[in-house]
Amino acid sequence: MRGVESPSNPVVQRMRGLHTAAGRREQGEFLIEGTRLVGEAVAASWPIGVALYDAERARSDERLASLVGQIPNALPASPRAIKHASDTVTPQGIVATARMPARLDAIDPTEPIVLILDGLADPGNAGTLLRSALAAGVRTVLALKETVELFSPKVVRAGMGAHFHLSLRGEVTWGEVEALLGNSRVLAVAEAFGATPYYRFDWHRSTGLIVGGEAHGPSAEALRRASTRLSIPLTGGVESLNAAIAGSVILFEAKRQRDTEGGRSAGPSTTA
Repeated sequence: MRGVESPSNPVVQRMRGLHTAAGRREQGEFLIEGTRLVGEAVAASWPIGVALYDAERARSDERLASLVGQIPNALPASPRAIKHASDTVTPQGIVATARMPARLDAIDPTEPIVLILDGLADPGNAGTLLRSALAAGVRTVLALKETVELFSPKVVRAGMGAHFHLSLRGEVTWGEVEALLGNSRVLAVAEAFGATPYYRFDWHRSTGLIVGGEAHGPSAEALRRASTRLSIPLTGGVESLNAAIAGSVILFEAKRQRDTEGGRSAGPSTTA
């Protein structure tokens, strides 16, 4: 099989296009890198377009070699070509294109929690929250227009495979959020000084959980629409937590409550 040697190769250039949101929209694909992430896509039977891999590295890396054997359109490539296609500083031996999911137009009303990202700018935080959401049993995540694009390479890497198991829709307006959620779902927003401790909220209810941006917290629109403002009691003079940590803490409390037989949780009734 003929290898891809030059950074100017059309396959490499196509992958370079996926570094931008415009390129992803135009091509209908996003970039995945490394044996772990590509392996997650393969295990989930996610449609993969083409992959470039380091053939020399595959000769001494059984995991990479096995993965390459499962991808029909895997092409050997020079380290220079792979580096040019990759979004990472140090490529991990394989980079591939994955098909963007179909547009999410409906949410199952029986889903207990829908996570709503409201203005998160940091790709690492967004990806971490996707991973936490999946681990906590969430199936759907919506991201408002001010939030980092969910299929950007950095968010995908931080999500560590969560993209292949969640229903995602980004760049939504509040009107679209309300239409997708319907009228029966409670809207709760995480806020540093919210009146309700997160463990006092009844997570058995169908809920839309809003997590705001790192710098300014939830938007005025989120605060206006939410019927409940949740806080995480803190000590030691700490005013707030990182958005990904705060969202994860709340998501796992929701999972704890739902997994507990009969259970509304009990705890202190005051916030810090």
